[in-house]
Amino acid sequence: MIRYLIKNNFKLMFRNTWSMVVMLIGPVLVIAVLSSAFSQMMKSYEGVDEFSVGYRMQEDAMEDNVIFESVKHAGKEAGIFFYEYPEGEVKDTMEKNGLAGFVEFTEDTYVVYKSADYEVEGITLEYFMNKVMNESMDAFLQIKGQENITLPVEELEFMPAVNARDYYGIVYIVYFCWCGMICATGVLSNEKKYGILRRFQVSNISETQNYFGKLIPITLTVAVGMAIATGITILLYDIHWGNPMLSLFIVFMMILAGAAFGMMIYNISGNMIITIIMVFTIVWFMGFFGGSFETYMFSSIPDTLKQLSPIYHGNRALVELSCMGESDYVASVVGYSLAITIICSMIAVLAGTIRKRGRV
Repeated sequence: MIRYLIKNNFKLMFRNTWSMVVMLIGPVLVIAVLSSAFSQMMKSYEGVDEFSVGYRMQEDAMEDNVIFESVKHAGKEAGIFFYEYPEGEVKDTMEKNGLAGFVEFTEDTYVVYKSADYEVEGITLEYFMNKVMNESMDAFLQIKGQENITLPVEELEFMPAVNARDYYGIVYIVYFCWCGMICATGVLSNEKKYGILRRFQVSNISETQNYFGKLIPITLTVAVGMAIATGITILLYDIHWGNPMLSLFIVFMMILAGAAFGMMIYNISGNMIITIIMVFTIVWFMGFFGGSFETYMFSSIPDTLKQLSPIYHGNRALVELSCMGESDYVASVVGYSLAITIICSMIAVLAGTIRKRGRV
């Protein structure tokens, strides 16, 4: 009997043309608009390999030249090349020689000049000078006078650059996965319109069978729609998905969790309009905390709030798989989605059973 329900509901969902159009066209259009609008912002996240900076030393600044030679050597290893310009205005010197920054040393301190045209390089230079000059100065003083000074070099873990198309091409597939309840409107509306629920009451169909008879076709319908939308965005915008099979599994788990979440709200409220409003509102907030509207790399939202959003875990896992090939968030998004699916399914079946008894 449950196979008949799944087959019937699956057909009804695909006949609901407008909801399928929304699930297909929605992600494509949103990805196109946002990837274009925020492409410049995402470029500022990209790192740089090498760049040149100028420097100038006033009298009595860095009396021990061995120390500064070590600073220059450390800069060279980090891709920062120092060139001395003893005369001229700093601004004119930077523009004339295409310098990304300039450092002016005095007896007690130093000043870092940054160019608006080299924003990332300026931040890198400022960080480098802060680490080398401020935090390492005590070590310099202790070994001052030695002929050779070796600065400690540490390899830091970092996330490679991700462009706007890849980022938004991934996170909005995730976002629309959680809006899959819209595909169930045709089935649930027909139940109300033709009194199908009353017919179920006198049949031998359990509430669990009735629930899975809807959950499975909703999940499959949304999965088909997202697969087509993903294929379109890959062809149009060259979106890069890392580890396709693992990414596909993660997306499917979130679709399943989103469908279970929507069915829970529907079985509690018993009203399709209320369900759609609540689902879209809650998903919007999860997306707001999860990096759907503002990239999670730049977001100032506290990390504790981000961690509460299943969309955040999905976005982190899929974006990191895309640019790094691995992610520590794979386990958390799968576990989070599985927990939501189980808990929401139990509540949905319980709520449906209570409502069914109330009608008898």
